[in-house]
Amino acid sequence: MDNYSKNISVLEKKLILLLNKLKENHLELNKMSIRINDYKQNELELKNKFIKIKNENNSLKIANNLLGNSESKIYTKRKINKIINEIDKCINSLSEIKEK
Repeated sequence: MDNYSKNISVLEKKLILLLNKLKENHLELNKMSIRINDYKQNELELKNKFIKIKNENNSLKIANNLLGNSESKIYTKRKINKIINEIDKCINSLSEIKEK
């Protein structure tokens, strides 16, 4: 029985070590989850900033093109015509919806 008691004692110690390791792993997993959420939030903020800067850049391009040479004026006119066509499509779609 003495050997049996030693084995039980060794198993208990190993079980305690395993449980402690499991707890440490769980805590580490929680920390990593928090970090991942922080990184996702940061990524979202950076994407929004990028979109804002990209839109500002496009606006500046259009403004510069209005002041530029005839080639850039043609580009700007095309861009404006494209926007007007998109607005016309929206108006037509709204009219169709209203008629139904």
